Amino acid sequence: MFDTKDISGEQALLEAQKIAFAPVIFQCARLLRDWGIFNLLQVKKQPLTIQEISKECDITIYATQILCESGFSMGALNFEDEKYSITRIGYFLENDEMTKANMSYNHDVNYEGLFYLDRSLKEGKPVGLHHTFSKTEETIYPIITTLPKKAKDSWFGFDHFYSDAAFKSLVKIMSKREIKNLLDVGGNTGKWSIALTSASPTTTVTILDHKAQIDEAFIHAKEAGVKDRVKGYPLDLLDHSKPFPSDVDGVWMSQFLDCFAPSDIVNLLKRAKASLNENGRVYIVEPFWDRQSHEIGAYCLINTSPYFTAMANGTSKMYRAIEFKKFAEDAGLKVVEEIDGLGFGHTLMVCEAL
Repeated sequence: MFDTKDISGEQALLEAQKIAFAPVIFQCARLLRDWGIFNLLQVKKQPLTIQEISKECDITIYATQILCESGFSMGALNFEDEKYSITRIGYFLENDEMTKANMSYNHDVNYEGLFYLDRSLKEGKPVGLHHTFSKTEETIYPIITTLPKKAKDSWFGFDHFYSDAAFKSLVKIMSKREIKNLLDVGGNTGKWSIALTSASPTTTVTILDHKAQIDEAFIHAKEAGVKDRVKGYPLDLLDHSKPFPSDVDGVWMSQFLDCFAPSDIVNLLKRAKASLNENGRVYIVEPFWDRQSHEIGAYCLINTSPYFTAMANGTSKMYRAIEFKKFAEDAGLKVVEEIDGLGFGHTLMVCEAL
């Protein structure tokens, strides 16, 4: 994975320049997409001149030159006989849902704040968040539903793209386990709770999260016809003196624990363990970067970690599976089952009390 030992010095120098100019390339690629140049070249299915692209997209000759020349340098466009055409890279930038979600998320949520990554790493707090969306909040989580519209849409678009991909398989797996009472810790706006209760009519799910997220979840649950089996329990999840509701069959933590530092993860798992009944289990769903089937998934996950540093809380990251097994052990749990390859590289870890 990520093996570069055999590339030449010239290739290595070119790759270094790609990194040095990455912010420039990113913005040019985004505008090639958002201003319709990729789409135009894809639809026309033939090379076009700068003048033709300028006219069709209603942007100046100068702007068209800037963007298309950058597109050529990044490999998203071909340039031959004074005409441009779209390449496979350009095709994926225009059409691939994962790429679109990643790009919008990084521009609308992260781009400005990542300027403060150095301070965030040194100070252990999301300095980028404080310079973009909130000067007072300690983390991004209480204000996700009140972010500016583009940022909110891109945040949820990114989150749901990766979580939704695993939902179908997870609902099938979990609906067969005959769980009566499940805690959905960090359940956000209720997408999982609604999906499971819709498929499993004997299951009741209680969401533990900020009140704003729970209120929105109730609206969605009512629309889905499961409002009687989707409950809410507002809770400061980082106040480890406050226990979770007790005597439950299961505790569900999906794409949740990676939002916290190791010490908080262990404490959250301890509270989850304490809430279980005799046969209860803790269910952890995470996209571990060391469990990905190819470099694409690992690359995306590893480079999501700086979001947590600069924008979310300053202390968390995307983890490896081996790290989570140690967290579970430190919390008095043992991993008794693992299912890899769910959706876009998610793993389901099932834990029991030691």
